[in-house]
Amino acid sequence: MKFDHPLPDSLAESAAFLTLQERSQLWHAAILMADSRGMVMHLSAMFGRQVDALKNRMFNAGERFGGAAWADLVQSAEEAVEDTLWRSYSLATFGLDAVPRVLRPRQPRNNPLHRLATTASGVASGFVGLPGVVFDIPFTTATILRSIAEVARDSGENLADEDTKRACLEVLTLGGPGREDEEAETGYWATRIGMNHLAINLLIRAAAGRFGLVVSEKFLAQAVPVAGAVAGGALNYAFTDYYQTMARVHFCLRRLERRTGDPAALSACFTQMVRAARNRRRFGRRAPRGTVFLLPR
Repeated sequence: MKFDHPLPDSLAESAAFLTLQERSQLWHAAILMADSRGMVMHLSAMFGRQVDALKNRMFNAGERFGGAAWADLVQSAEEAVEDTLWRSYSLATFGLDAVPRVLRPRQPRNNPLHRLATTASGVASGFVGLPGVVFDIPFTTATILRSIAEVARDSGENLADEDTKRACLEVLTLGGPGREDEEAETGYWATRIGMNHLAINLLIRAAAGRFGLVVSEKFLAQAVPVAGAVAGGALNYAFTDYYQTMARVHFCLRRLERRTGDPAALSACFTQMVRAARNRRRFGRRAPRGTVFLLPR
């Protein structure tokens, strides 16, 4: 879909170090970040009472269980995510680099098949309740990771490089879909700085910790059989969409950082753009779904 929200003139000066096309790409990325949590926040509010009720039951279950029940669930989710991340990167990226460069899209694809696949997994596991987590966590994690890797490939990254692998894992550590918009750009840069020097094993643990907490709360919403199928499917769709969006933002910024060689200036400019994009949204103008930013050949 064609983008119909041009960069405000007030931001042109701060983006003077970028070409016109790069300014447009950065502005599009800012709008994606500003709007990224809309669906997730709405669904989180919808299922929030169910999640809170189940957590309270765990904390009030008695001295034997108490809060340990919730802690055990979070730890189990983190361990499952960590195990999947260790095993699935090669599988998640299998065949992606085989597509000739001339046949690749000019912009990162907003792959609907990955969202549909994780939605189906959430629905199927929700029908059986909490035991379905055993099957849903690995599949959803691996599918989201493949979707992130596909965005990286379409953005010109070499999936065989260790740095690209790190960048894909970083997407899973970038804040969380439940965080308020006000913290979006601050959390992004803080996380980038914090993860910059971690060894790959520590990065995987960090990703498992952040993403594991997200999925553990999601799976509480689908703990009730049948009713949980609706929650599991809807939240899987929203989370996959969120991480796809964050991947498009992340790899757009990485490419512009490499081209300009001035991460600090890019960070300052992007932060201003996200704030302007958030204000645009508050005035009732939302970015159309399917917004894309073209990449140079």
